[in-house]
This record gives sequence, C-alpha cells and structure tokens, in this order.
Amino acid sequence: MENDELRSIWKSYDQKMDSMLSLNKEVAMMLTKQKLNQQISRLYLPKWTTVAIGLPYTITLIAITIIAWLAEAYFVAFGFGIIAWIMAVLLGIHFYQLYLIGQVKNNEEVLSTQEQLSKLRISSFQGLNLAVFQLPFWSVCWVSAEALRESPFLYGGVNLLVFALLSYLAYWLYQRLNYTNEDSRVRDFFLSGRDWEPIIKSAEILEQIREYER
Repeated sequence: MENDELRSIWKSYDQKMDSMLSLNKEVAMMLTKQKLNQQISRLYLPKWTTVAIGLPYTITLIAITIIAWLAEAYFVAFGFGIIAWIMAVLLGIHFYQLYLIGQVKNNEEVLSTQEQLSKLRISSFQGLNLAVFQLPFWSVCWVSAEALRESPFLYGGVNLLVFALLSYLAYWLYQRLNYTNEDSRVRDFFLSGRDWEPIIKSAEILEQIREYER
C-alpha cells in the first residue's frame, strides 16, 4: 500500500515538474519572440527614412529626364532616366522589405519566420548590388551633344574613359558586395549599421527559439 502511495506521489510530482518545465519553456519562447520583434522593428526607421528621402529624389530625377528629353538633351535624358529607373526599383525593394518586416513580426511559425528573414537578407544584397550600377550613368548625365560634335575625339574620348572607369568601379563593387563573398571588407563596410545589424541579431534570436522548440 505504501509503495502505491509513493508511486502516486512521485507520478504527481513528475506531472507537476513537466507542467512547470512546459510553462517555463512557453514563457521563454514568448519573451524571445518579443525580443525578436523589438530587433526587427528597429529596421522601420531607416527603411521609412530612405523611402521618405528616395521618393522625392526619384520624382526629381524623372522630372529632369522629361525636361531634358523635351529640350533634346538626349544624353542627359538617358543618364538621368537610367538612374531614375534604378532608384524606382530600389524604392520598390524597400517597400518589399517593409512588407517582410511586418511578416516577421506577425508570424508565429519558426520556419516561415526564417524564410522571411532570408528574403529580407537577400533583398538587401540585391538592392545594394543594383545601386552601384548607377555609377557609370552619372558620367553620361553631363555629356553635351554639341561639345561632342565639336570635339568628338578629345571630348568624346575623355567622357568614354570616365564612363569606362566608373563601369569598372561598379563591377568591382558588385563583385565584392555579392552575398557569396563572405570575406569582403567592402561588403562588411556597406552591410553594417542600422540597416543590417537588426537582421543579423534577429537571425541569432530565431536560432534560440528553434532550440526551445526541440
């Protein structure tokens, strides 16, 4: 009889311990999720700041492109037009990233959250890679068709050289900003600060949540 009572007491104790451990695990996961949301929310300010600055800037570039085209300054229109197109795509990427940030905050599933963080990380690389390709077109913006007609070899050669140098610089940056290039100091320089650190820290916190679920 005493043995049965001891078994019953021990079983009850085990159940209470399991219940407490389960409760502690849920509390830990909830607190960690809150921490994740706080980290990812830090991205809202820099993203919205970029949009607030980038939107009127892009509109200005489009206006300059239209005015240059109407004035038959086709080199200027082409240069600013390409830059305006790149900026418009970059703005689209930022709006997409704001959507992903909201998805990370509202998602309760670890695998889905991990997928959204991965997309956020890749889109940051893509935006940065695209941004560098506007460099050579800044040299086109200031080319004068009249000056080119008057001095096609000297004026044209100098501008062609500048365009080639900026194109090489853009390609050089692109190679070092690629997400597969993990040892690049250039990439580490650009992908740092308020636009990048919350993503890295959020990924680390997500790993803690995965550990709790195991």
